[in-house]
Amino acid sequence: MHLNEQTGRPIRVLVVDDSTFMRNMLSMMLKKANDIDVVGTAMNGQDAINQARRIQPDVMTLDIEMPDMNGLDVLDYMMTEHPLPIIMVSALTEAGADVTLRALERGAVDFITKPMNQATSEIRVLEGLLQSKVREAFLTRHRFLPMGHVGIHPKRPQYGVSLGVDARNEPPPLVKRSENRLPHTLNETVTGSAFPLVVIGASTGGPNLLLSIVRDLPATFPAALVIVQHMPKYFTKVFSENLDAVAAFPIREARDGAALEPGVGFVVPGDQHAVIICEGDGCPRIRFVSESVEYPYRPSIDCAMTSAAEQFGHHLVGLVVTGMGNDGLMGSQKIKERGGTVLVQDETTSLIYGMPRAVAEAGLADVVLSDVHIAAALVEAVSSCCEANR
Repeated sequence: MHLNEQTGRPIRVLVVDDSTFMRNMLSMMLKKANDIDVVGTAMNGQDAINQARRIQPDVMTLDIEMPDMNGLDVLDYMMTEHPLPIIMVSALTEAGADVTLRALERGAVDFITKPMNQATSEIRVLEGLLQSKVREAFLTRHRFLPMGHVGIHPKRPQYGVSLGVDARNEPPPLVKRSENRLPHTLNETVTGSAFPLVVIGASTGGPNLLLSIVRDLPATFPAALVIVQHMPKYFTKVFSENLDAVAAFPIREARDGAALEPGVGFVVPGDQHAVIICEGDGCPRIRFVSESVEYPYRPSIDCAMTSAAEQFGHHLVGLVVTGMGNDGLMGSQKIKERGGTVLVQDETTSLIYGMPRAVAEAGLADVVLSDVHIAAALVEAVSSCCEANR
């Protein structure tokens, strides 16, 4: 068995599910990974709590629907008494999406969805995804240290605090559009639209952060907004409704052909690639395209940003926040080539500093921001775009 590079031992996982079949399936999937060790299984909520106290696992996978003490009850208890990274196991339905998003708000790191059928291809995809999410969750373990250390407050994940420093006390950095810009030879004329566009890309840790960002944007936000959150179908519809409930302007799940307009936000559906194009009427629209090997994630941040850069040029602001991998890197490159602005979240406040790191280390970020300064920076960047049009 391979050892984790940081701890010198495998990642220790407790699997919790009231279904014997699911417990066995998830356990077998995890045991196939050389750096993961399933140290226990639990069949109900109280069993999960007892096992967690005794075993002290690094990560827990937690079924939501269980009798007597459901997953949310267990999550609430663990976040208060024994905080650790927890991955929720959810049904791929709108009802499952609603309760899963509530679990994320209450401290869960991430989630996976149960397979709809037992097809070998679907099981194989779930296996790789589960192993990756356990590794990602393990990377967040420092946020679950006992109170008095850096950690996640029970039921309310904190993104702006690290090493005892509150980012809210620091002034937001200015977005300087004239600096750190790549040379470009393409025509910067915006096709069909004079208003700015903001494209936000997010993955693990994104849902709570995006709620905070849109809550802080003004009703008079003069840009169109497109959000690409790595999330399966059914989940993005519920997520867009949650965003709409806290935003000062409308946010909805995008439909094929949806017209972009200032002060309206769209969430790209979980099973679609979305591109931004201008059609015969000159109106920029969201169009769905078929699967492409060029973009492994669906929805793809790179796909949306790359097409948006072609249409909006220097009127485009891209933001890449918390998540594993490098989705958004290619899109940020295209945004810079077309004269747009790229913002990224900083390491301190990112739950997973993968995607923002890739963009920042490539030298593509105009500014690196803590979570609490992102909304203000977006307003500033969009205002600069509007002033450039005058």
